[in-house]
Order: sequence, then C-alpha cells, then structure tokens
Amino acid sequence: MTSTNPPPAAHHYTDEEMHNEAVAHEYTDANIRALLAFGAAMLAVVGVTAALMYALFVVFEKQAEARDPQITPLALPPGQAPRGPRLLTNEPANLRQFRQEEQGKLDSYGWMSQGQGIAHVPIDAAKKLVVQHGLPVRADATQDATVGTHAPAYGESSGGRTITEKHGGGGDGGHRAEPAPQEIKK
Repeated sequence: MTSTNPPPAAHHYTDEEMHNEAVAHEYTDANIRALLAFGAAMLAVVGVTAALMYALFVVFEKQAEARDPQITPLALPPGQAPRGPRLLTNEPANLRQFRQEEQGKLDSYGWMSQGQGIAHVPIDAAKKLVVQHGLPVRADATQDATVGTHAPAYGESSGGRTITEKHGGGGDGGHRAEPAPQEIKK
C-alpha cells in the first residue's frame, strides 16, 4: 500500500533565521544568599512554634494538676497492693484447686462445728446412712395424706383451663386412669 500524503517538506529556515536574541538560557547561578535567608526564616518559624507548643503543654499540665481531686489520707502508698480478693490471673488452676478442695470435703471426715457436735462424713457413707435410717421427720409433722405433694389438683390450672374434677385418685393430679378392659372367657 502506498501513502497518498506527500512527504513532508524539508526545513526551509536557515540557522540565522531560527536564532532569537530575546530567548536564551540563564547564565547566572542560583541566589545562595536568598536561599539561606529563606532556610533561616523557616528554621526560626519552626523553632518559635515548637517553643510556644511546649509552653502551652506546660500550662495545660499545671491546669490539669490543679483540677485533680485531692488524694484521701486513707489511700495506700504508691507501690503497695490493696488487700482483699485479687483478680484471677490463672482461672484454670484456680478452678482445679477449688474442685480438689470440694472433692476433699466430699471424701473425708471432719468437723463442721465441733462445739455443736456437727460433723461431715464422706458422701458415700452419708448415702448409706440415709438408706439405712431414712430422712429425719419433724416431731410436729401431720399425718394427713392429702397434705403435701399427694393433694389432688382442682380449681384453675396455670394454662387458664378449669379443672372440673375436685377429687382425684392417688396423687396423680386429679386424673384417673382408664379401667383395664376385662377378658371374656368362653
């Protein structure tokens, strides 16, 4: 393929025609005195600003100290730890120690109150004693079978329904079991 545009024309200006006396590069160096004066001025501005900021922080610190509440004479001296319960720093070890102490109480004999004659026994021995002797009963306990957990339910239930049967059988909450079907012998 050939280009339809004609080739560019050759440069038709001479060197003398291209030279312009008004346009030229700078022949002098940078003004060192002006640059040093500018640097010194910037250093002075930064120094004055830093000094003012330092003075301002000193004033703010004094104002903050004046506003701080007075320390009570009951306060602990610096470096002394307060008495009382400490924060737990090792919770698993603390829990392990607590469980060992509790297990030791469950597995050993000891006095709860020696003056009153109250002692503790191992849990297995306590269970055997309860099975052998039963639980203690108060001297003024009533012998009425309807008192306590064996009383039938009647009135209004917690769901708002009315319980119509007033006397139920045998502590089952007023519900009666259906009679068993009888066999017919032939």
